[in-house]
Amino acid sequence: MFSQRWVFFLMGVAFFVSIHAQGTASASSSQFLRNEPAEKTIWYGGLVAKMIFFYGQACASGESEACFNLALIYDTGDASVKDRTKAIEHYKQACGHDHAMACNHLGILLAEGQGASQNFKTARIYFEKSCQLKEETGCKNKETAIALEK
Repeated sequence: MFSQRWVFFLMGVAFFVSIHAQGTASASSSQFLRNEPAEKTIWYGGLVAKMIFFYGQACASGESEACFNLALIYDTGDASVKDRTKAIEHYKQACGHDHAMACNHLGILLAEGQGASQNFKTARIYFEKSCQLKEETGCKNKETAIALEK
């Protein structure tokens, strides 16, 4: 069990370099803010498949960070793995375990209608939860969602 946790930890560090400490808020082509790593790394199919497998196992065991990492792969990965419906599913699991960034990212997908029909009211609920969990971008996104809903 110890070695499996090490694998999860090392894969997370390798995939999400400084996502919390050095992450930057960006708006990309969207009006909503998203925390992103300072550097993005190109991953090859074999490694991504292994990450999906191990994060999937850890997520099924209730590890919120693994659910979030898995959702990020499905949300922001290349075309071979991108699946916004699966991203929403895993963001919901992580958000259910009080992962602030997962709640924020889930709100973004719902507000933009990616992977599900556009729903500002539900998105606002997830932004609010993210804000309550001290994620600053969630607070800002809640205000943006309120303004766009009008």
